[in-house]
Amino acid sequence: MIVQTAVNNRRPCRSAEVPIDTRPLYLGPSPDTYVSLDGPALCVSREEQAPQLFPLQRLSRVVTATAIGWSSNALLACAERGISIVFTDENGDVAARLTGRPGARDEMHKRLVEFLLLPQAEGMYGYWFRNYRRRAAHWAGLKLEIPVAERDPFHCRDRIERRAKGYAGEAGALHTRQWLRTLAFSWMQAHLQDLGIGANQALGQIGKPTLARDLTEIFMWYLEPARLGWLRSRQLAAKRTGEPLRSPTQREIVQLFESRAVRVAERGREITGTLHRWLIHET
Repeated sequence: MIVQTAVNNRRPCRSAEVPIDTRPLYLGPSPDTYVSLDGPALCVSREEQAPQLFPLQRLSRVVTATAIGWSSNALLACAERGISIVFTDENGDVAARLTGRPGARDEMHKRLVEFLLLPQAEGMYGYWFRNYRRRAAHWAGLKLEIPVAERDPFHCRDRIERRAKGYAGEAGALHTRQWLRTLAFSWMQAHLQDLGIGANQALGQIGKPTLARDLTEIFMWYLEPARLGWLRSRQLAAKRTGEPLRSPTQREIVQLFESRAVRVAERGREITGTLHRWLIHET
């Protein structure tokens, strides 16, 4: 399975390393698929099908199933261009990551380095993270009409998952959350890489703070209303037609995520922008 969203016709930004009209490439589970390098493009080949070419300059990141084979040249070409690759297992969990070169913007990186030199940095960051997570959970609870007393992260998460299980069953709820989180993590990791604080740099390898993981946890709260709304609409459609409710597929979750690409990007940048402003204030 190959999923790629439609090409955006906006003009590329000359000042950025990667054009703003780049789009992600998703390669779903398919053991007969192989990715190689064909000049300036990735060549995706499948048995009994014509190869497909995806120009590297049009790719922002790649999410690929571990069952798909890759050539070393293709992997290196992505790394050289700063295109991150996330490998996911059959459950949608992240199995491995390949991160490319960081972007040119390093203001946030400098602020974070300065902040981490403070003796109280870990405690201060933890307070900021918990406070932002609490606000994000409250926002999700408000959108989903969860009682005010249960809009804290713990109770709100429990409410959301119970609704998801009611709409899609236990397996469907679990898989949609896992797949959506993988996509959100991939987006956030690529965004942080562009900001100069990717996992392949010394700052990212230290592991404190675990920015990609922490910011994705905040990010997910803003995706939950869309996830539950989509699961509920599937359940209602199945009831109307009298057909059995089928399990959600990974492809459908990819399409759900990408159908909200603009809003997703706005929320993601809003989160890192808030962190950046806080770092400026604290340093």
